[in-house]
Amino acid sequence: MYTSSLSVGSVHMQAQLSRSIPTWVPQTIEHAVGRSRIRHSQIIESPRSARWDVIVEFQDGTEVLAWVDTDHQTPQGVEAVVRQALYDAGLL
Repeated sequence: MYTSSLSVGSVHMQAQLSRSIPTWVPQTIEHAVGRSRIRHSQIIESPRSARWDVIVEFQDGTEVLAWVDTDHQTPQGVEAVVRQALYDAGLL
């Protein structure tokens, strides 16, 4: 696992990524959630199923977990799964 940091203006987002996760995934999560709302995100690939576990921590400390199966591992699929997790958590 490695850490990738992104600074935009005064907002700093840190994302931890498994090495096999494409670099577009954190950007897609930022787009789905809203960059200014994210304190930290972590994306981990499950070694058994190749599923991505996405954990997003918001500025207020709230956390959301989304599971992205292999058939949704596209920019549109990741965004849809993360938005559904936000909706289910009452955050969207």
